[in-house]
Amino acid sequence: MADVGVVHLVREANGLAPLERFIASYREQPAGHAHELILVCKGFPGRLPAEYERALEGVAYRTLHVADRGFDLAPYFAATRRFEHRYFCFLNSFSRPLAAGWLEILHRCASAPGVGLVGATGSYQSFAQSSEERRRLGTRARLRHVARGGSPAMVAQRTGAWVLGGLGLWKPARHFPAFPNYHIRTNAFMASKDVLLRIRVRPILFKLSAFLLESGRSGLTRQVMAMGLRALVVDRAGRAFEKESWHLANTFRQSRQEDLLVEDNQTVAYEHAQPEERGNLSRIAWGEFARPA
Repeated sequence: MADVGVVHLVREANGLAPLERFIASYREQPAGHAHELILVCKGFPGRLPAEYERALEGVAYRTLHVADRGFDLAPYFAATRRFEHRYFCFLNSFSRPLAAGWLEILHRCASAPGVGLVGATGSYQSFAQSSEERRRLGTRARLRHVARGGSPAMVAQRTGAWVLGGLGLWKPARHFPAFPNYHIRTNAFMASKDVLLRIRVRPILFKLSAFLLESGRSGLTRQVMAMGLRALVVDRAGRAFEKESWHLANTFRQSRQEDLLVEDNQTVAYEHAQPEERGNLSRIAWGEFARPA
């Protein structure tokens, strides 16, 4: 059995297109390291429909079916418990490898002494800081934040957070570290099974729960660092960046993201944004270290 499991989330609600894009990239960019592809099939009533199986023709994979509840991270940890690999690489529904040898790069860094977590991207963003900035900007800015983009469920959650904040029941500073809030983004990350099984995971039923596990005070990266292990950002050239230097990697909302190893919907949004918006996105992620294209 291969020592690495590559776990890719396939959500029925997203339709076939994201899987087709992932598989096209998976075929085009050799992983460079032996692995088993595991498709976490979320929300499908039974086996994958025929059009999904046609898209996967010629690709070896196993499946894990889960209900369409919660967010990506819960199924990832379910796969960790279910399958017997030494390392797991997790790719969300919209992730696409961009360079040959992408898995070999991630595995080489993840298996280095003293390393507990590696990712294709990281960020210094703090929800505590952005929430405080919106509060200072006033009601109009907060209304724009609540209403901008996203699904109706996301708008509803932003509205709920605003109301709870107004009542004093929700204070992001209690739950998220101040800037720089070092966290590996969970669109594409890798860790050993041993480390993953030591992560404390609360129920992930709301988007806020997913944010807390990704970048909260007791989030994934913070828990790994509390184990005395390092969290690294890795670029397509195989360069590994310690947390204090993540902002030097041109992988997430920096420059033209020219060294990005695995893209996702947020890196694509930055790529296609207008210059002013790219500047805003870069500052949200990196503050004074922002270097937008």
